[in-house]
Amino acid sequence: MKKVLIVLTVIALGSCDSGNIRHDHHHDHHDHDFVEVNQDQKDLAGIVTGRAEVRNLSLYLGCSGMVDVPPESRADISAPLGGFVRRAPHYEGALVNKGEVLVSLVHPDYIRLQQEYLDAESQLKFLEADKLRQDKLVEGEAASKKRFQEIEMNYTSMKARRDGLAAQLRVAGLSPQTVKQEGIQELVHLRAPFSGIISMESVNLGKQVGPEEVLYQMYDPDHMHIELQVFPRDIDKLAKGQKIRYKIQGSKDWKTGHIVLLGGGVHPELRTIRVHAHPDEDDRSLRPGTFIQAEIEVDAKEVLSLPETAFHVEEDKYFVFVEREGGFKRIPVRVGRKSGGFVELLQPLDEVVVIEGAYYLVEVDEAEHDH
Repeated sequence: MKKVLIVLTVIALGSCDSGNIRHDHHHDHHDHDFVEVNQDQKDLAGIVTGRAEVRNLSLYLGCSGMVDVPPESRADISAPLGGFVRRAPHYEGALVNKGEVLVSLVHPDYIRLQQEYLDAESQLKFLEADKLRQDKLVEGEAASKKRFQEIEMNYTSMKARRDGLAAQLRVAGLSPQTVKQEGIQELVHLRAPFSGIISMESVNLGKQVGPEEVLYQMYDPDHMHIELQVFPRDIDKLAKGQKIRYKIQGSKDWKTGHIVLLGGGVHPELRTIRVHAHPDEDDRSLRPGTFIQAEIEVDAKEVLSLPETAFHVEEDKYFVFVEREGGFKRIPVRVGRKSGGFVELLQPLDEVVVIEGAYYLVEVDEAEHDH
């Protein structure tokens, strides 16, 4: 549609006395690549000129991967003894602090475990006092050593039982010290092991959960990284610290990062090697499991170049429009690497070139030839 409108504009302007963008008939007879343009028409078409410049253009190795976090920065939250959900204040996507309560549970087993612990603690105190008393009697030869050994054995056995029950309380999410000081706790609170974001929740009030069931999943966004997959033939081109650029699949926004670690083995199914990279800046748009499109900079070079918008491609041949008196002339050029919106020139070009608006000159050129 745009092409038709431009051609119609050219035809309409041809009926005016002020002149139009056209082939000069003298040039047209001798040079079909010349387009005559005056200043008003340049402004109307949005034509911008400039010169080729030396720029740092890089070659990139294309690859893909996904966002991940290290094992110590992600967690599955479950209830080791199961229970019934009494309180679940957080939703998926919530940011929680280390130690914050994620879910509160109740179950008779928690009550029995605390009772057993308090009973063992009470018996241990009695046995400890008896042990001290018998120890003094043995020193004064007022009691037999056999009796003392029996009491010492009972004390050691009860201490092991008390310590084991205390460990079970901690695994269940209860503090033995709190139980000892404040008595039996009705609720068991499962807390965040670190500060992070909840990525999955599967709880609701009253739900009965088992020890094997994952109630929440969470991760620490401060340790997010990108795992790229690279073929073994390309691994020799890569090194720690090398620059990358990446974007989420479907996005147009490229962001930068760098390689931190190269994997040592080949994936048995994908036949690729993992490359561990970090974003250069904090990127909260990343989520674990997100697919990433990436390019790794493998060769940077100072070259003469022009913006991509300066080129017209026809049958795999590249052309640019250079300024001439009264208009522009289309000339062929040889090109090399392409990077970041710029294209390398493989030949000297010390002339004023159309860097924006070349498309319109091509349309006019085609329209003139049609007529």
